[in-house]
Amino acid sequence: MNNAATHSMFYIAVLCPPEIDNKIQAHKVWMRERFACTVAMKSPAHITLIPPFWLANEREQILINTLHSLNTSVQSFTIQLKNFSHFSNKVIFAAVEENHVLGSLRKATEDHFITVFHDSIKPDDRPFHPHVTIANRDIKPGDFNKAWAHFEKLDYEQSFPASKISLLKLSPAKWNVIAEQTF
Repeated sequence: MNNAATHSMFYIAVLCPPEIDNKIQAHKVWMRERFACTVAMKSPAHITLIPPFWLANEREQILINTLHSLNTSVQSFTIQLKNFSHFSNKVIFAAVEENHVLGSLRKATEDHFITVFHDSIKPDDRPFHPHVTIANRDIKPGDFNKAWAHFEKLDYEQSFPASKISLLKLSPAKWNVIAEQTF
């Protein structure tokens, strides 16, 4: 584990626009009020491109510069959210429709950052499964089925244009955007 006095946590993502973030936030509040799930409330609605990683504080400006130097062939594209799904009994999320452009953006972003930060950012060997988290890690096993019974019945469909990626940093209470890069 890294020392929080000398290191910070970061992640890189495509953020949902405010109108979708507000709707996702309402679902997170529902989970908090019924099942005391609060972990997902620390982040804005997003699709993770590079999961959280620790980095020495003195390298933060290099991280921001690396974000700004990202040059990808990906152009603005539309992301479709449709209904809800889950990973085992640990995560409930708004599902992202299959999108090869999003996969290309994730690969280009990962490759770009690993080149500079190979000591902190490792290639993700898991298949890319983009999603917008509603609840994670703090769903009690006995609550998952009750929560899922609610979400599996909901019709949910939203779309939004994606044209930038965001770098987020964890403060004690929440994740904050500290830099963005348009593609």
